[in-house]
This record gives sequence, structure tokens and C-alpha cells, in this order.
Amino acid sequence: MTTQTDTTPADADLDALFDQARAQPPQPDAAFMARVLGDAYAQQPAPAAVAPVRARVRPGLWARLAAALGGALAVAGIGSAAMAGLVIGYAQPEPVVTFAGSIGFGVSESLDLLPGFDALLSEELVP
Repeated sequence: MTTQTDTTPADADLDALFDQARAQPPQPDAAFMARVLGDAYAQQPAPAAVAPVRARVRPGLWARLAAALGGALAVAGIGSAAMAGLVIGYAQPEPVVTFAGSIGFGVSESLDLLPGFDALLSEELVP
């Protein structure tokens, strides 16, 4: 990079003028600054209203139990399996007893809670 070493009297005058300008930077007028700041404040959005913070409601016992089991779908599956077990256990269908005997679960005694539906369907009253 080259530097200019030849200075003319006009260049010296310009350098003095620039030095004087750097020594006293221009200050904006106070009225002008007030107008600019007023316009800037007018363009800013108003602060949003802060919504009050509500305390979290603690979930009830059943909601916590359902969440511990895996949610509503898991509770529905467990309920369905329980109802199917009750129905199969109450009805005691013969294929289930036969299947249980074939896999090694021998049925030593079987209690027939409803020996037949004929008694329920008859209109006669037994004293």
C-alpha cells in the first residue's frame, strides 16, 4: 500500500478542517430528538397484559392411578381382560375345561353354578 507524502497547501487546509470537525462532533437539536423519540414510542406496541397465574390443580386419585398404569388405553385393556376373565370363569365353557386339562391343569372338581337355564325360563314357581 502506498502513502501520499506530497501535500499541497489546499490539502493542509482540508486536513485542518477535518481535524476541527472531528474535535467537535455535531450534536442533534433537542427538539428534533424529542420528535424522533416521540414517533418511536408511538410505533412501539403496548405492553401485553399479563394473565394471572393459576395454581395447577392436582389430579385426583383415579387420574394418578390411570397414569401409573399407562394411561386410559391401558386401563381399558386391563378392564376388558378382567371382564373376559370373569365371564369365562363364571360360564365355565366346556372347551376351556378341556383345554386346561390338555395342557396339564387337571380339573379336580367343577362347581356348576347354573346347572341349566330351564329352571330360569319356566314360569312355575317352586316353593
